Amino acid sequence: MLNHMAKRLHKKHVIIVISVAAGLSVICFIGIAIAHMSVFARSEYNGYASDRYLLYEDLDAARYPRESFHIQSGGNQLAAYLYGANSNKGLIVISPGHRDASDIKLYEITYFVDAGWMVLCYDYTGCYNSEGGSMVGYAQAAHDLDAVLRFTETDEWLSSLPVMLFGHSFGGYASAAALAHGHDVEAAIIASAFDTPKEQWAYSIERFTGVFHIPLLPFTSLFTAVTYGDEAGLSAIDGINATAIPVLVISGTEDEYYGGKSSVYKKRDLVSNPNCEFRLMEIPGHRGHYDYFLTDAAVSYQELVEHEDFSGQIDKSLYMEHDMEFMDSLNDFFLDALES
Repeated sequence: MLNHMAKRLHKKHVIIVISVAAGLSVICFIGIAIAHMSVFARSEYNGYASDRYLLYEDLDAARYPRESFHIQSGGNQLAAYLYGANSNKGLIVISPGHRDASDIKLYEITYFVDAGWMVLCYDYTGCYNSEGGSMVGYAQAAHDLDAVLRFTETDEWLSSLPVMLFGHSFGGYASAAALAHGHDVEAAIIASAFDTPKEQWAYSIERFTGVFHIPLLPFTSLFTAVTYGDEAGLSAIDGINATAIPVLVISGTEDEYYGGKSSVYKKRDLVSNPNCEFRLMEIPGHRGHYDYFLTDAAVSYQELVEHEDFSGQIDKSLYMEHDMEFMDSLNDFFLDALES
């Protein structure tokens, strides 16, 4: 009798353990799914820090006129903007970062327009003036840029221009991955980019959860496989290797979004494109995810603004003041590509 009762009790404990484990597994998977939905939720202007970042309304429209139009990407219309329409030097397609409005690239856009380029920038699916209930995921950025480039290649006016790609972070990934589609592109600048959705989502979970990402790894991998399928491995490195055009990969040494150098830079030994070069930003205060674009004055001003005692109106131009020597080096890269 006692032996029988012990067996029943043991069986009951096993069932409880299995039930708890199954329940925790479901909770972990759902938690990761909710986190992904939050990260790729639709972006609206009410979440854009327009107190510190430029809006088009802040510019002199007579100096920087733009044309607005739409580009079909899958089932959604992307809002696109063309600047410097009178230029015939070439077209630079700028891809923004994650959850960034195209407006935030006005610092780079105005620089390149002043340098004589035509510039096209756009909002991703699920962002700002573009259609879409959400941003979908990492791979969607590459699909959106693919749609933009197909548009430029079929447009009678734009198709006559040499095309350059410039992307930072999320946009850097898109600019590299889209090269695998065989677009007629002369050169690309890939700044602070990750390599694959699978890799970047795994590191995002690590950043969000710290050491707890280790027991979550099986659920993170399962979620990525279910959500992205074959596109979990859609690779920036593969895109760079699919072409022999000049590509400039830029990374900071202390990029907070990658735990050090960007993943594309760390995988530079896998790059077979003979015309790909790498630039590592190592100057203190200018070796993170984006600060290498900025002047010393901008970095200092941002620190002041973020201090809890700061009050008053933010100087948007100073807050994001770009280092002209750095920007000139990007322009020179594109010019050299035109001449090669």
